[in-house]
Amino acid sequence: MKTVIILAVIFSTVLCSMSYADHVCMSQGGQCQHTSQFCKGTYTSGLCKGSAKRQCCLNEAALLKFGVLCNGYSGNVKRRCDSYGCGNYGAKRGGHLHKGLDIKCSDGSTVYAPFDAKLNGQARPYGNGNLIDDGITLSGKGVCVKLFYVKPFNYRGNVKKGDKIGNLLPMQKVYSGITSHIHVQMCDKSDPTPYL
Repeated sequence: MKTVIILAVIFSTVLCSMSYADHVCMSQGGQCQHTSQFCKGTYTSGLCKGSAKRQCCLNEAALLKFGVLCNGYSGNVKRRCDSYGCGNYGAKRGGHLHKGLDIKCSDGSTVYAPFDAKLNGQARPYGNGNLIDDGITLSGKGVCVKLFYVKPFNYRGNVKKGDKIGNLLPMQKVYSGITSHIHVQMCDKSDPTPYL
């Protein structure tokens, strides 16, 4: 009985020690695991306790974080709920779900490239030609994203993270009282939240 208790204490101590040592990996959005396991991303050594085969699996979202999108903000601030709805991914919008994430930005503000990217052309959210029916598709670093309600300086070319790519269109003229924002939508309509 004493042997079982001692082994349980040793095993528990080792697990706690590993979990604590794994905090570096986890703080970067990764998970410590054996390299024989599938990793949707990249393995990085030196961030996990244990054998050399136990490494940090950093998924694609952990590897890429979008830079600040809008001038006047020190970070990407998510739009909360207002009379027009909520800005989070999956929010209810009438008979459908919101397929993007809204990032606060003032009308007319400069919009920046979120990562090193190729500009792949116009992205129109409505197709009705109203004052805010414009945007841009960007791809790079293994992702494709559309930024709506932006008047781009160019629809084609290459940009670096932080380059000025356009200005926010006049949302208040179309939706008076809305929290003006950039709508960030992944091209495959998956959740962009981990990138922001």
